[in-house]
Amino acid sequence: MKKIFPILKWAGGKRQLIPELINFIPKKYNNYIEPFIGGGALYFYLARKNSIINDINSEIINLYKEISKNPELIIKGLKNYKNNEDFYYNLRKSTPKTKLNKSIRTIYLNRTCFNGLYRVNKKGEFNVPYGKYKNVNFVDENNLLQASKLLKKTKIYNKNYKYILQNYCKGGDLVF
Repeated sequence: MKKIFPILKWAGGKRQLIPELINFIPKKYNNYIEPFIGGGALYFYLARKNSIINDINSEIINLYKEISKNPELIIKGLKNYKNNEDFYYNLRKSTPKTKLNKSIRTIYLNRTCFNGLYRVNKKGEFNVPYGKYKNVNFVDENNLLQASKLLKKTKIYNKNYKYILQNYCKGGDLVF
């Protein structure tokens, strides 16, 4: 499998720390479990089959489940999107009806918003301003297809982290 990069930019993401983090990864472990997946930098870097990922953020979990099931449809949808301010704000205020369209919207907004932030107001509405980046790659076909292969072999949950730790962690697992 080719190297997989995180799908999302994520505040507090660990992508830049990977060279340091891998020094602490045991040579042998059973399952890889990430109760707060966020952008999933280490998960995608390690690319372990039979991993367990979780997050309380339903938008992220929906995204990972949809990438697992429908990468081609996500790619097709993203190709219809434009990197401009009017398009961004119109999409930001929209409320997609399907899980697939929600996942496409999540990738686009994350990649084109200011600093890849994920922030919502009290009503749960995404409210990060447009990033004004000239060259934004929000349609990374090869990476989405590789991520889909990995996510198909992963258990994906939208639970409280305590539930994951109590129900899935066993001796010999790597929890990050």
